Amino acid sequence: MTITEIRTLPARHAVTTTDHTATTDDHARLAITVHQPGEPDPSRPLVVLVHGWAASRTVWHATASQLAAAGHTVATYDQRGHASSTAGREPIGIERLARDLDTVVGTLTTPERPVVVVGHSGGGYAALAWAAGLSATGPSAAKGGASVKRLAGLVLVSTASHGQNTPANEVKMMGSKLFSRALGTPWLGRRLLGGTHGPSATLAAREANRRLFAATVPAVRAACFASTQEMDLRAGLAGITAPTAVITGTEDKIVKPSFSQELASALPHAELHRIPGTGHMVPLEAPQHVAHHVHLLVTAGR
Repeated sequence: MTITEIRTLPARHAVTTTDHTATTDDHARLAITVHQPGEPDPSRPLVVLVHGWAASRTVWHATASQLAAAGHTVATYDQRGHASSTAGREPIGIERLARDLDTVVGTLTTPERPVVVVGHSGGGYAALAWAAGLSATGPSAAKGGASVKRLAGLVLVSTASHGQNTPANEVKMMGSKLFSRALGTPWLGRRLLGGTHGPSATLAAREANRRLFAATVPAVRAACFASTQEMDLRAGLAGITAPTAVITGTEDKIVKPSFSQELASALPHAELHRIPGTGHMVPLEAPQHVAHHVHLLVTAGR
C-alpha cells in the first residue's frame, strides 16, 4: 500500500465535449461522450472511464472534467441498458461487458493508440476481463505489437476479481417495483443506499447516486447484480502486466477493502491506494483521487 499526496490537477485547457455512438456486434447502441482539451496531445493515451452498476457516464463528470482540463482526452460511456445506451440482444454478463468496452475503444481509436482504462465497481470487472483477454492473446499479438501495447494502464476503483456473489433475494429486490418506488422518494432512497457511501459523503453525492440508481431500469439493475454470481477473474490476473492503481475507500461496505488489497497483490505491477473515510462511490465522493492517479499513470516517464 502507498499513501500519495493528492494534488489538484492544473486546469490549463478549455474543455470541449462531443457525443458519439458505438454499435456492438449484438446491436446494442452505446452512448459515448468524449471530453477533450482545446489542444489535445495525440501522443497521450486515450482514457476510458467505465461506470458501475445502476449508474451512468455522468458519474464520471468531475473526474473527466479535471483530466481534460489537465490535457487528457477522456471518453465516458453508458454501459448497455443504462441511461442512453440500449440493451442489445445478448444478456448482461461480465464477458459481454468486456466486449462492449472493446467496441468503445475500437470505435474511438486506432489499434496503435494506447489506452488507459478506469473501471469503478462493476466497470472494474469489465475492465479486468478486457485486460485479461488482451493478455491472453499476447504471444500472437506481440508479433504485430498493437494489442499488447494498447493497454497503457489500469485504474481499478472499488472493485474485485471474485467474491461478489449477490444473494438471490437482493437480486430480486433490485428488480422489484417496490424498491424502485422507494428509490424515487429522495430521503428514503438516500437512506436505502446509505451503505454505499462513507460517513463524510456530501448530500450532493448521496443524491446524485440515488438519482442514478432510481433512473436505471429495474431489470437491468437485477441483471447486473446477478452477473457477478460465480464471477472469478483471478486466473487471468498474472498476465495483466500494465501498471495499475487499485483504489479503495476504507469505509467501502459493498466491495470490501480486503478484496482490493488481494487484487493489488495478485496483479504484477499494481499499487494499492486507500482513501480514508470514503465509501464505495469514490467517483462521487472523491473524484480528485481518481483523476490524480490517472494523471500519474499517463504522465509516468514523460
